[in-house]
Amino acid sequence: MKAHPSDLTVLGVNELTRDADWVDFEATLSTSEDQIAIALGYLKKEWMKDGRRYFHYKRDRMMARMKASLAYNSKKFSAYQHKQLRIIEFLRIYGSFAQSYPNTIPFSESHGFIADVDDSDAGGVDFAFGVTSHEVEHHWWVHRVIGADVLGASMLSESISEYERLKTLKQEYGKSQRRTFFKYALDHHLRGRKNESSGQDSLMYVDGQSYIRYSKGALVFYALSDYMGEENLNSAVRKLVEKNKFQGPPYTTSMELVDYIREVTPDSLQYVIKDMFETISLYEKRVVDYKTTKLENGTYQKDIEFNVSKYRSGAKGNKIYTDDSIESITYQNDSGGQMSSLPLADYIDIGVFGEEEIDGEKKVVELYLQKHKMTAIHNTVTIIVNQKPTEVGVDPYSKLIDTDSDNNRMNSDEVKNIFL
Repeated sequence: MKAHPSDLTVLGVNELTRDADWVDFEATLSTSEDQIAIALGYLKKEWMKDGRRYFHYKRDRMMARMKASLAYNSKKFSAYQHKQLRIIEFLRIYGSFAQSYPNTIPFSESHGFIADVDDSDAGGVDFAFGVTSHEVEHHWWVHRVIGADVLGASMLSESISEYERLKTLKQEYGKSQRRTFFKYALDHHLRGRKNESSGQDSLMYVDGQSYIRYSKGALVFYALSDYMGEENLNSAVRKLVEKNKFQGPPYTTSMELVDYIREVTPDSLQYVIKDMFETISLYEKRVVDYKTTKLENGTYQKDIEFNVSKYRSGAKGNKIYTDDSIESITYQNDSGGQMSSLPLADYIDIGVFGEEEIDGEKKVVELYLQKHKMTAIHNTVTIIVNQKPTEVGVDPYSKLIDTDSDNNRMNSDEVKNIFL
C-alpha cells in the first residue's frame, strides 16, 4: 500500500519511477531499407549507409498535445511550445491500448483505428476521440506535473486527465454526448464498488482503483467545475501547474491540489470539498411524482415532488448517516416508509425537458436546469416553462454519485398525474 501524502519522507519518489527524472532525449536508430524507425521526438535527419536506413530523432523535455486538447489546455493552463504531436498505430498482436509518450502516442489498431464510431445523440461517446484526448492530457499530468508515489497520486495523473477529456469532448460535440459519458462513468464506478473486495478509498487517497481514479474522478471534477465555475477550478489547477511543472523531489501530492481548490471555493460550497475528495459520499435521489398544468398565457407549470438523501460510505460499503457527532435527519412517507440522511444544505440540479424536431429527428432539449438548495429529504418545487415539457429530473445528468440513477428522471409515460 502506498504511503499517506502527508508523509514527507517519501515525497522524493515520483509516481512513475524510483530511478529517473526529467531528461533530454536523443536517439539514432537503424533498420533495413524497407522499414521506418520511429522514436520519441522530432526527425532531424534520415540517411542510408551500408544497406541500412538511419533515423535521427531528438526532442526537448516539454510535452505536446493533439489539436482538440491543445485548444483547451493552451487556453486554460499554459501555452503549447512545440511543433508536432503524433499518433503511431501498432498491430493488435502487441496489445490493445494507447499510451502517452513525449510528443508521441502509440495507439493500437484495435483500440481505435478500426472503431465504428457513432457520434449521433442516440449513439455512444466517440471512443477514439476520448482516448486520444486522455493520452494528450498526460502531457500535462505526468509529463509536466507528476505526483509523489503516495496515496492519491493517480488523482493527479488520471482523474484530471479524464476531466479534461470530458471538457474537450464537450468543446467538440457540445452537450450531445455529455449525458452518455456521465452514465458510462457512473455505471463503471458502481460496478467497481460492487466488486471491491479490499476496501474503498476516497478520491484524495485513491490507491490505483480504476473505478475511482478514472470514473469517479471525471464525475467529481466535472461536478466541481459546475458548482464553482470552470474558471475558478482551472485557476486552482493552474496554480498547481505553475508551481510544480517539471518539479524534482519533493514531489507534489493530491493534498496540495485540494488545498488550492479549497482556497477558491465559497463558504456555501465547502461541504462539496469534503464530500467529493475527503470522504466517500453518495446520494439517493428520486422523482416521486409531477404534474403539468397549462396556464392561460400558454406557459406550462410543473409541480415536481422528489426525495434527496445523502450518506457516507464505509470502506466496505456500509451506509453512515451521521457525521462528526451530528445526528441524521429522517422523513417518513404516507405508507410508513422512512428515509434517513446526513444533514442537508446541498445544491442540486432540477431539470425540465421537452422535445424538439432538429434535423428531422425528435431530440430532448433543456427547458430548465438550475440548482436548488435542499435542506430536507422530501421536497416540492414549482417551475414555469414556455414549452410543453415531457420529462423532469433531480440531478438529471447524474453528476452526483447515486447507486440508482434510473429514478432521477421521470417522463410523461411514467407520471401518475398529468393535467394539460
